[in-house]
Amino acid sequence: MLLHKYLKIMILGWAICSGAIHSTALAQPGKSGLSFLKLGVSARGLSMADAMSAHVTGSSATFYNPAGLPVAQLANSTSQLTVMHKEWIQDTRTEFLGASALLDEENAIGFSINSTTISDIEIRTRPGPSEGTFTARNFSFGASYGRILSEQIRVGITAKFLYEKILIDEASGFAVDIGTQYQTPIENLSVGAVLANLGGMSTLRNEKSSLPTLLRIGPGYSTELVNISSDLTLASDLVYVFPENRSYVSLGGELLFSQTIAARAGYRFGSDGRGFTTGIGVQYSIIFVDYAFAPLSADLGNTHTISLSLNL
Repeated sequence: MLLHKYLKIMILGWAICSGAIHSTALAQPGKSGLSFLKLGVSARGLSMADAMSAHVTGSSATFYNPAGLPVAQLANSTSQLTVMHKEWIQDTRTEFLGASALLDEENAIGFSINSTTISDIEIRTRPGPSEGTFTARNFSFGASYGRILSEQIRVGITAKFLYEKILIDEASGFAVDIGTQYQTPIENLSVGAVLANLGGMSTLRNEKSSLPTLLRIGPGYSTELVNISSDLTLASDLVYVFPENRSYVSLGGELLFSQTIAARAGYRFGSDGRGFTTGIGVQYSIIFVDYAFAPLSADLGNTHTISLSLNL
């Protein structure tokens, strides 16, 4: 019986993967702005190639899928706070602060701040030495709500205020994410779906940035491996970015040993910049510490992400 479940999740994941790779052959990159809205915000998620829509819970759900908000992280916890720091190419830094709280057995709220900065960009209006430097900034503030509709279905919504600044030019806007998580009749197999970044921006000098509106959908399967005192999670997400007519697939896995140490790995198919990802996590009492490593292609270096979560 257990073997049949593994086969089902593998077949479903690879079916999604095949469809996305075919779609990627027709991709048209570079037609949307505010790319930071497509980048993961937790070390756990990044180490699993951001395959999170079906099984994400707690404060990280404010980004990946607000339907996961009404799920407690620990037996006696009612809230979670997560901070994340990521460093990658060209002095780019991303910070994330997320919080979630259960209101009762069926309802939860969350808040998030997501900021990406690129420092020391040189100002040049003519050949020769630079005339100075500046920092480009992207910012998002979100308020989220999640509700359990039944034993099988959870839903959620996130409303976001967006801001970007390049040199002296500024723009702002609003966006909405709508998500759901469904527990299938197959034991331990769930499916998540999110429609993210629905909205618009004001004009930045002479042009409006097109938001990276995207659909994220995929299955997640979790089971207990009694013989080695571990929990195994497998997940797959198909992501389609509408303005770019582009799709890719993320596959991820996590092995959590004795509810203490986690080993994770993932792979993104169809992405120009990312492929293999990996990471580890440690849980002690109410504290979760996670690290993710993602090498980038084309000699762009590596991405290092660390996040800390407190369950209260």
